[in-house]
Amino acid sequence: MKKFLTILLTLIFLLSLVAGAFITQKDVFATSKITLKLGAWASSPAEKKIVQNQIAAFKKLYPNVDIKLVEIVGDYNQKMQLLMASKTEPDIFYMDSMPAWQYIAKNVLEPLDSWMKKYNVKTIGYESSLLQPFIYKGKVYGLPKDYNTLVLFYNKEMFKQAGLTQPPKTWQELKEYAKKLTTDKVVGLTMNLELARIQPFAYQNGGKVFDGEKPVFTDPKALEGLKFALDLFKEGICKTPKDLGAGWVGDAFADKKAAMTIEGGWMIPFLNDRKIPKDSYGIAELPAGPAGKSTMAFTVAYVMSKNSKHKPEAFKLIRFLTGEGGQKYVVEAGLALPSLKSAGANFAKTYPERKALVDGAKYAQVYFYGLDGTKVVDVFNKAFEDYVIGKKYDLKKNIEERVKQIVK
Repeated sequence: MKKFLTILLTLIFLLSLVAGAFITQKDVFATSKITLKLGAWASSPAEKKIVQNQIAAFKKLYPNVDIKLVEIVGDYNQKMQLLMASKTEPDIFYMDSMPAWQYIAKNVLEPLDSWMKKYNVKTIGYESSLLQPFIYKGKVYGLPKDYNTLVLFYNKEMFKQAGLTQPPKTWQELKEYAKKLTTDKVVGLTMNLELARIQPFAYQNGGKVFDGEKPVFTDPKALEGLKFALDLFKEGICKTPKDLGAGWVGDAFADKKAAMTIEGGWMIPFLNDRKIPKDSYGIAELPAGPAGKSTMAFTVAYVMSKNSKHKPEAFKLIRFLTGEGGQKYVVEAGLALPSLKSAGANFAKTYPERKALVDGAKYAQVYFYGLDGTKVVDVFNKAFEDYVIGKKYDLKKNIEERVKQIVK
């Protein structure tokens, strides 16, 4: 009997040690009260509400963690760099795809691979194109929080008046429709004269402007595709919003100065604010080119500061915000698309009229051009402008001349 009691007490003692170890490993927040800072640029009240709801939900799971939302007004990158210089940046913060590699190369962001492995977060759960800007030399530095793709918005009444029953599905149809819809008061298509809107035409023609590591400036197929889009401007069947006396394409479309526009999903809440009836316009995937479909994806990730003093907690916050728990608030709000594939399926069910936005993620090219992204964009944008206004008709030669100016 004495021997049995000894064994029993020993087992109880060992079980208590295991249970204690399990609790410590499972809940690193249970021991002390901490504060995490979450950095975000100042945005619309609706977007801020999403983050506030996510924070509230996270705090219910981990009541010992206070989260301070740090809104950065003005030039986000400039102010973030100042915070980093003084080592007062937030624990986690927004990171746009375009400058991501510039931050990573400066060694100011925490690689997330070991944390992802520890807490069983896999990249396969996210739309693959969205991860590209946040992977550098094989390491993951950010997890995308949401995104938007470019689609074609079209005015249903104008289509009906022109005898058009469905959106254009090919380049030829896009051009034919734009001609048919253009009158002395309305232009068939409006979009910005910039790489962020015209690039899809390069990929739709089988070309590319970025190979995953460096820019490709004069791919023949890409140039041919870009010229197709630029020639729409030269023919007067596509105009910039500025040419139409509008602040941006949303105004031009809402004011019925253009029958079609190529823009992102953020047009939808704008049109809602302008009281434009939802059944008065349609949303479709961009017309396919000779090589198939392509569009642009614009994304923002959550990254972790290398200086964070609470890295386990900071990563669990990133995991929550970009996981099922946090992404459901993105789906409910409908302002952007959730970056998690499973949540994307829910978004398409919740907003079936926006299916084109979700479908585009499968073949989208993310807005990102490596370490010299801003210079790359500047080269293309200025060359586009020269071509359209007739200063320089040789797009390839113009681009090559501009590239020489940025290559050290």
